[in-house]
Amino acid sequence: MDETNIIQYLSNRMSDEEKESFLSAIEQDTKLRKEFIRQKNLWAVSTSLGQGNAQKHDADYFLYKLNAKKNEAFTIQRLSGRLAAFKVAAAVLFLALIGSVAKLTMLHLAGNETPVFYTETYVPKGEKSELTLPDGTHLYINADTRVEVPSTFSETNRRLKIDGQAYFEVKHNSDSPFLVETESVNIEVLGTSFDVSCYKDDEMVTTMLDEGKIRFVGANNNKVNGTFLKPGETAYYHKSSGVFKIKATDKGHNQAAWKEGKLKFKDMPFHVLAAKIERLYNVEITMDDALKFQRYTGEIDDETVREVMNNFAIATPFDVEFSGRKIYVKSKKNYQ
Repeated sequence: MDETNIIQYLSNRMSDEEKESFLSAIEQDTKLRKEFIRQKNLWAVSTSLGQGNAQKHDADYFLYKLNAKKNEAFTIQRLSGRLAAFKVAAAVLFLALIGSVAKLTMLHLAGNETPVFYTETYVPKGEKSELTLPDGTHLYINADTRVEVPSTFSETNRRLKIDGQAYFEVKHNSDSPFLVETESVNIEVLGTSFDVSCYKDDEMVTTMLDEGKIRFVGANNNKVNGTFLKPGETAYYHKSSGVFKIKATDKGHNQAAWKEGKLKFKDMPFHVLAAKIERLYNVEITMDDALKFQRYTGEIDDETVREVMNNFAIATPFDVEFSGRKIYVKSKKNYQ
């Protein structure tokens, strides 16, 4: 199985028998599965936002986009208004696919306004992906993350929604700020490299800035709105209380280390850390209440989830049981 098979699958050119064989190969080959997820995301954006070339054969169009990206000249043109592109995308995207899920939704507007379509990319637990937007902005997307890009996205209208974590390398455009919308606070960007973690289930939104400048807007706390973040700083916004703090980034515990497959943590409560481990390894952790606020400092790098949990069990200690993807963590009854 190779790249050609992926394109044949996405363009619905396989027989039922070939599809079954292809999906079986993806389940067994981690490298092929990751390449499939990456190409499927490119397919989704290319077919939903394509213009002009979208009238060519869809598989050839996608291959053109894929090769363009490999030559570091990947661009996606604006929506042409031709619904045929959306019909093709919808037909492909609603197939039963393994890995990240991309789909189209439409916002119905009143009167004669043009409907806005959203391309949603979902990266499941245990996976990572990348996405290049029409303006040249590049995203590294962490596990269990949803990114929604509207059909109106262009070099003069740059905005998207995110639930999860991603590292942004935003293409500079002083005339058109880039807006990242989260559930609780928005981030306005010109040309910047930064990481934002804004999972709906997490109480804290953390934003780490590497280069450029960003400004916070749209928060419930007016003291947050208009605040700028400088390179080397990390902002912490507590969603429930509205408490907002800016601190110097701890380089030894960089929150964007996930891009290299690492998870760094410092004085982190176990229940918060467990949520990150669940996303990293695609597991479900259940723990006793007495253990939720145990704090840990360290790094996870190229270890199995069993090794990770057993190491924590030695440090605390606690009992850990494994049942498929479920992990049960219990306090030791006789431990003082």
